Amino acid sequence: MFLNNSMINEGICNGTIGIVTDIDKLTLSVQVAFCVHNSIVHKSIVKQTSYFYVSGNRASRTQFPLQNAFALTVHKTQSLTLPNISLALDSQLFSPGQAYVALSRCPSWDHVYISSLHRDAFIVDPEVIQEYDRLQQIAMTPLPIT
Repeated sequence: MFLNNSMINEGICNGTIGIVTDIDKLTLSVQVAFCVHNSIVHKSIVKQTSYFYVSGNRASRTQFPLQNAFALTVHKTQSLTLPNISLALDSQLFSPGQAYVALSRCPSWDHVYISSLHRDAFIVDPEVIQEYDRLQQIAMTPLPIT
């Protein structure tokens, strides 16, 4: 998974999934194939250095902006369409709407595998319930006849 937005103009951003196809020891780069706009795009990824402060001291970190992504958090999958998903819908979900986001990533129920299913996973925002109640009251009120 790519970890920043340095190639956003090419459709590759934080969270874009790719496959490492080669490691070039001469140029110290990693070749990655990304699926972007229904096509495969090969990109050469090089190390990047980030500068920051720790306890008032200047520090830096140099790394490839890549991470193994055998599993993804629900937040990382927002806006993605995934061909197959395996979900644990349990108490580890902590935010309203996470179960919906997780379930809606795959376009076909035939490719959704749910390893655990608990009621605790389905958290609803109380304001959403309140709004549905308000709308239901409006819908039940008869229209004035003139």
